Amino acid sequence: MKQLLFVHGWNLLENDDELIKAIESREINPFEEKKRRRMTMEKYLPEFQVIKPEMPNKDMARYKVWKCYFEKHLPFLTGDEIVLVWHSLWALFLLKYVGENKLPFKIRQLHIISPVFDSEWLNEWDNYLWDFEYNPEILKTIAEKAENIRIWHSKDDKVVPFSHSERIVQFIPWVHFEIFQDRGHFNQETFPELIEKIKEN
Repeated sequence: MKQLLFVHGWNLLENDDELIKAIESREINPFEEKKRRRMTMEKYLPEFQVIKPEMPNKDMARYKVWKCYFEKHLPFLTGDEIVLVWHSLWALFLLKYVGENKLPFKIRQLHIISPVFDSEWLNEWDNYLWDFEYNPEILKTIAEKAENIRIWHSKDDKVVPFSHSERIVQFIPWVHFEIFQDRGHFNQETFPELIEKIKEN
């Protein structure tokens, strides 16, 4: 079975301790949570079981909370081909998590779209990264955990500067770097190039 995990965010409780307790006690079924991009992927990738969790507390994200919630999904990732697709701030989480933790599976494909690297040149209201910051040296360990890594970024992205991906590539220069000129922050409903690469691999 092939599985694809695509992540976005949502709003939840304001207090960290209360939020963590709520997540620890919550039962989930990641196959029932839907969003527009998930349904698009299901349409064009029928051979994949698409999991689209809604990461908690979009407006006050914390790494330790997302780590707790993400790890609740790991028991569901049992396929023989695992593909992870993460976007923007969520990509920052994934880079830190994969760099610092041992996964129970090998990632077949890792797609990182418009990734945040650090707070440099972000919009004023987006430039405090809380506990998402990490030592970029950990990026060098990702090769051991993912077979095929691809970074996607458009030079006209006004949310996350193109330079963020350029700096990530300095630490993992062997990745595939897909460069666009006019796709902004990739908020379009469809992403045919991504679909094509997932199918190819």
